[in-house]
Amino acid sequence: MSPATTGAKQSGGRRRLVIEADGGSRGNPGVAGYGALVRDPETGRVLIEMAEPLGKQSNNVAEYSALLAGLRAVVDLDPSADVVARMDSKLVVEQMSGRWKIKHEDMRRLALEARDLCAEIGDAGGTVSFEWIPREKNKAADALSNDAMDGKSIHRVLHDEDADAAAAQSDSAASTTVSSGEGAAVAAHHKPLRLLLVQVPLVEAAVPRVVAAVLRLVGPHSEVVTSDEPLALEVARAVGAEVGSEPTVAGLWAGRAPGEDADETVRTAYRSLAARGGTVVAVTSRRGVLSVLTDVLETPGQRFWAIATAPGSLTAVEVWEDGSAAVAFTNRTEHLA
Repeated sequence: MSPATTGAKQSGGRRRLVIEADGGSRGNPGVAGYGALVRDPETGRVLIEMAEPLGKQSNNVAEYSALLAGLRAVVDLDPSADVVARMDSKLVVEQMSGRWKIKHEDMRRLALEARDLCAEIGDAGGTVSFEWIPREKNKAADALSNDAMDGKSIHRVLHDEDADAAAAQSDSAASTTVSSGEGAAVAAHHKPLRLLLVQVPLVEAAVPRVVAAVLRLVGPHSEVVTSDEPLALEVARAVGAEVGSEPTVAGLWAGRAPGEDADETVRTAYRSLAARGGTVVAVTSRRGVLSVLTDVLETPGQRFWAIATAPGSLTAVEVWEDGSAAVAFTNRTEHLA
């Protein structure tokens, strides 16, 4: 038995579901929480209600956390559904539509998680769109978020139907779409990539600090790839043990190809990750880090070594749905001080 089977049908046979999500923070940052629900748009019935306290967080982190809860519920219910996520957060809707850049690190991580879930729904044959609604039309989710800020944790399944109908429905031709209620839809061509480049530290004593810094930036089940250099392997194995992923050891990330400028084997490995997407930690040499950076930035060959990076430093690259790439930060070393 599953609530997934309760939902309106489109002419193509897919179920329709609506996510209503809201987050709040009393103090911003302050006591925070989120509320989210999944609704059958045809009957108006609520299928799932969720609320969760978040401790001390910003309002925007709470809004993204509400969206993530709704998307995860849809993935559990029926990832082949056509989904509309309705929120009164203009920021989240515009950022998920790709029109507004995401500057804050915490929101960037949460947005990438949301895009991963949208891609998972798309891979299952469903679609996701985003719609901004006024606060007065988001009262149910707002009430749940206030419950969460009051310290209540809620997960209620309100309807339970026969799950066999869900298994009979599929439409593999659909693709993930994100849009706002005020603009045209934007097709998602592939899953976004968030790549955290870790330059191999010089000494073993630095490894725990490097690993701790990495774990502050990535979540569970992140992919880990590494060169075969001993300290690189030590970093990768420690990170992998914490995020629940077995590191992939690949000579492509060693940065030892002939020549003194960009290593094309590293660039090949990076482009392969960009095509697949996800969140990836890559432990590599200084030459490996620079090979990726100069590929993203299209730096002239004679300027290859002009970007400063230190042993044990962190650098982040993001590749968006349309294939465009950006450098989020370079040579982060505060964890080594």
